[in-house]
Amino acid sequence: MRVALHQPRRPGYTLVELLLAVVLVLALLGAVVFNFSSFNRTARLDEGATQVEALFRFARAHAASTGKQVRILFPEAESGDNAELLAAEAPGATVRVTSELDPIGAPGVFTDVPAAANYVTSISDLVSIQQVQAGEPAAENSAESVAPPAEPGSEAAPAAEAPRSAFSSVTFYPDGTGDSVELLLASRSDEDARRFSVRVTGITGSIRRQLLADPAATETAPPAPATEAAAEAGK
Repeated sequence: MRVALHQPRRPGYTLVELLLAVVLVLALLGAVVFNFSSFNRTARLDEGATQVEALFRFARAHAASTGKQVRILFPEAESGDNAELLAAEAPGATVRVTSELDPIGAPGVFTDVPAAANYVTSISDLVSIQQVQAGEPAAENSAESVAPPAEPGSEAAPAAEAPRSAFSSVTFYPDGTGDSVELLLASRSDEDARRFSVRVTGITGSIRRQLLADPAATETAPPAPATEAAAEAGK
């Protein structure tokens, strides 16, 4: 007489369990990819603003160490003939860094600064500069632009316009001062609608960064009536 031996069932997974595991893994991978993409989009603007701040510090230090003026041009903020000229000289560049070649022999002649090439490439890849707003002039130039007080009884003459470059630019001087300027930065990614404002104070060299409100978030619905009585009155 033979006795049938019952072998223990081997542990395993059913087809339904395997499908559920695959679905969970795919969902987790999708969440990781989405979060990484969102982080990458916002990181471009943040890194671009950081690079702009670093460029300002570099230009200020380079002017002080070489004894020559350093000028940063912003081709994207130009229009008309100026934009065409800058685009031809530095195609595809968001910024252009130049230095006075020979302050004594050839004053006012500026050439590109090779040491700033990494900043120019990085900023041009990350952000665009949509607006350049000039601030107060440097301390050494502000005293010259102050108009003398008008004599009593005479018509006040219109204030003289401060001299400015033909291009939107900011200049740093060998004495450590510079022009005050505020830049409006936008990301190269169309999916990031944020804007950064980077402001540099020429006299002190302090730099301030501010994240502006998202334009899409400013569109709000009209406020509701404060009370039920006001709601009834409006009907």
